[in-house]
Amino acid sequence: MKRTHYLVFAILLGLTIILSACVPGPRVTGTPGIDLSEEMVYVAYGNFVYGLNPENGSVTWNFPDEASNQVVFFAPPIYSEGNIYVGDLANNFHKLDAENGEAEWTFTEAKGFFMGQAAVEDGMVYAPSNDGNLYALNENGNLLWTFETGHYIWAQPQISSNAVFIGSMDHSAYAVTKDGEEIWSQELSGAIIGSPVLSEDEAVLFVGSIGKEMVALDTSNGEIIWTFNAGGDLESVWGKAILVDGLLIFVDSTGQVFALDAETGDPEWQTDFSENVVGGLEAISDGFVLATEQGSIKAFDLDGSPLWEATLGGESFREPVTNGEYLAVGLIDGENLIYSLNMSGVQLWSTTPEN
Repeated sequence: MKRTHYLVFAILLGLTIILSACVPGPRVTGTPGIDLSEEMVYVAYGNFVYGLNPENGSVTWNFPDEASNQVVFFAPPIYSEGNIYVGDLANNFHKLDAENGEAEWTFTEAKGFFMGQAAVEDGMVYAPSNDGNLYALNENGNLLWTFETGHYIWAQPQISSNAVFIGSMDHSAYAVTKDGEEIWSQELSGAIIGSPVLSEDEAVLFVGSIGKEMVALDTSNGEIIWTFNAGGDLESVWGKAILVDGLLIFVDSTGQVFALDAETGDPEWQTDFSENVVGGLEAISDGFVLATEQGSIKAFDLDGSPLWEATLGGESFREPVTNGEYLAVGLIDGENLIYSLNMSGVQLWSTTPEN
């Protein structure tokens, strides 16, 4: 891992230690988390969750109404069926009305704070926490069960028809029933930070780690089907991969993009560039897009050839998100916090939300 990635990792780990001390006063903020619907851009950053107008980035609503030094948002929000779900760094997890930002309920029983994006299915919420637990909540915010791993969970869970898959920083991937009982666990070579990817037929789980490998696991028993490390040239995998047309495509921390045959793990192509990447990939209609630490947004086709590039400045540690009509990406230490681009990489607007 390059020095810059040790630094980012150390900062994030330091953040978890600082916040776990429960010391009153201002708290550290991270890179903006973003999700989209057809009607709005949702941003979790600092003391607020914002609903932004997708036409110009203006603030439609913010939650809560007033800032509190004890409430800071780091985890990306997730939109589902008219609601926003997001956890904060005060150990609370919220369900908000996506239209006006009003709280539907708040879950307060977690023992740790929330840094990872939740998963939602049929009203059920699966919220990963820094206390190492996955919390399963029903549509009313009531706790149904918890599943404990050995370390922080920053990766968004994946949901199949009969199981929930978890990647933990204890170096292990887990499969649990929808009643919270362990089916299997598989230890990998490093901490799992990015979300695993589930195959369309739900038979295979693809998991990258900062242990410099990508693996395919049999979802029925957790056994390793194949392992890819590019002959030792693969560096840490921090962000999520995508699965398109039988190709598993992912990027490592040094800006190497790999496309593998999803069935065999054999390499199909590789593209290199000279910028660092902590976030993962986002699929678009003609390929995929990523954001670099140096504030560049790069789009490629499914052969790995460049489509376009936009240089925004600042730093980005998460992938862009899209609803198929436009892209949104968050940056820090730049001119603005949130940027919207069309699907050809032309900037539509940028803004720094204010309540």
